[in-house]
Amino acid sequence: MNRRSMERWSMAATAVAAVALTWTFTWPQWTLGSTHAHRVDELNRKIVDLAGAKGTLDAATERLRKAGEQQASQCREVPDTADVATLMQALSLEVDGVRVHDQTFTVADAPRSLSEHYEGLPLELELVGGFDGIWDVLERAESLPRLVRVSGLDIASTARRDDGPGTKPLRAVLSLDVVYAPAQEETP
Repeated sequence: MNRRSMERWSMAATAVAAVALTWTFTWPQWTLGSTHAHRVDELNRKIVDLAGAKGTLDAATERLRKAGEQQASQCREVPDTADVATLMQALSLEVDGVRVHDQTFTVADAPRSLSEHYEGLPLELELVGGFDGIWDVLERAESLPRLVRVSGLDIASTARRDDGPGTKPLRAVLSLDVVYAPAQEETP
């Protein structure tokens, strides 16, 4: 081999070594760059999805808030006990001799089943007084946070012939079902 051919072989070997070295150092970086590019695309897609999910979550949160307001305004609580004492206290009016002459609460019967999960305790409220007093009791029953079903209302005049004008009270008997949900016994 002469010098010229040796130079050619050296140049060829140098070129091959340069290509191999470039390939050795460049290919892993290229692969890593491609991997990172795919990861960036995936994260960008997730950011877009997350922004959409935030909007969806905000809309769902608003619907839940409105449903909660609607439930609070249209539904009543059903406690696990009848708690008649608290109910009587909430429905009682001051006996003043004008609007209310007398009021009496009577548990009319034993609790009865209203459905699979609910029971009702019949309660009667007898009220002697003016119409405004009777109306106030009905409004109080309606505005209670707990569920109370008005099952009957009988109003009669207590007027006698010798009563003076404007002194003729009414006698009202308000029948209520105090609804409650007693704890269910678990059977093994």
